[in-house]
Amino acid sequence: MRNKKALKGKVISLLLVTFLMSLLLVGCGSKNQGDQTAPSTSPEVSAEVTSQPEQTADEAFNVTITDSTGTEITLTKKPERIVSLAPSTTEILCALGLEDKMVGRTKYCNYPESITALPEVGGTSNPNVEAIVDLNPDLVVGATHVSEEVIGKLREVGINVAFLNEQENFEGTYSAIEKVGMLTGTDEKAAEVVAEMKQKVADLEIALQGLNLTELPKVYYATGFGESDYGAGGDTFIGEIIHLAGATNIAQEISGWSISKEQIADGDPDIIIVPSGVNMAADMATTDFYKDLRAVKEGKVYEIDGDSISRQGPRVADALVEMAQKIHPELAK
Repeated sequence: MRNKKALKGKVISLLLVTFLMSLLLVGCGSKNQGDQTAPSTSPEVSAEVTSQPEQTADEAFNVTITDSTGTEITLTKKPERIVSLAPSTTEILCALGLEDKMVGRTKYCNYPESITALPEVGGTSNPNVEAIVDLNPDLVVGATHVSEEVIGKLREVGINVAFLNEQENFEGTYSAIEKVGMLTGTDEKAAEVVAEMKQKVADLEIALQGLNLTELPKVYYATGFGESDYGAGGDTFIGEIIHLAGATNIAQEISGWSISKEQIADGDPDIIIVPSGVNMAADMATTDFYKDLRAVKEGKVYEIDGDSISRQGPRVADALVEMAQKIHPELAK
């Protein structure tokens, strides 16, 4: 009997020890599992995450465009020293907030007025190459009149030259603005400028539709007169502006700018528009042939800012609206 009690006590003791050991093992297992799921804070992992340097804006800049000469222009750094060889590109650069990056201009670049403080490098067709090189530009932008010889000489000495002689219409103007934006890292601002211009053109189109015109007035845009006459032909940029302003261009069938007195007389314009600042309106009123034109007799010779309407830049949308208001005075009310 005593032996049975002793045996029973040993069994109970053994079971108790086994139970306690099981609890201890479970506790250790939970601790190990916790160690495995905890986030690692080892020095090796931290060093690996922070070992890759971030790119700066200039290091990330890499853009290529094809200019009007068919040449690919690639820039791997935003330009800091820009020379403009055309009034239109000067106005584009300034509209994109890049006036402080410009170091040179042509003698015809006069807007905005503050730009006239920059050094001149000559005219638009044959600027002084040495003067340009001395300014140490990292980008030269030109349009329309810059000669191939000048472009070639600048490229020979390693200067990036973008020649943007785009189509003579609004689409060409938008393209020039967008390409300058790409080259200078001001894409977003260029998109804003183009969007604003397009909105002005669209608003004018709606306003003209509201006039319910049954017949379009005949318009002649004159840039020179005397022994020879010059006006905007149908294939010129100003020719497109006349059309968009809700008028018929009497020189629509003319290519370029040369027109004869016979063609002017046959066109019999209702309105003549001339660039301001050259006294053309007053001179026409006292000059043979011109003083007998119906538009001159009726006092319908109007002046418009010649720079803004002839330069394919951001101001040309405003020039379009101005011309439309000259032709259709009711639009200005």
